[in-house]
Amino acid sequence: MSDRYLHTELIFNAETVAASANSISSAIDLNKYRPEGYFSLQVTVTGTGTAKIEFQLSNNGADYYEPSGSDDIVTAHTATSGPGADGKDTYRFEPDPARFLKIKVSETAGAAAVVVTATLLVQ
Repeated sequence: MSDRYLHTELIFNAETVAASANSISSAIDLNKYRPEGYFSLQVTVTGTGTAKIEFQLSNNGADYYEPSGSDDIVTAHTATSGPGADGKDTYRFEPDPARFLKIKVSETAGAAAVVVTATLLVQ
């Protein structure tokens, strides 16, 4: 049973992702949060590239992948995305039940890096 609290964890802190490269967060053990299934990711992007953000799951802590049929968290976040056109936004996502979670950020434009700060919220 969940404790019904909102838990936050800084996933990326001004992480530079080079053009056409990616960065994957450390594993997050969801057992410590006992989530009810509510997830969101607050994102800030700077730089002139384009970020795609997705999640990866694992039950054994060794094999991580985005499950079949899952949607990316966001496919084209830039420094001008978000309601203020300032690279800041929050995205809700719905991963399947799993023990471990990782967040993957890829630069998809292929010409320039992005710098990402992201905070995960779990309830």
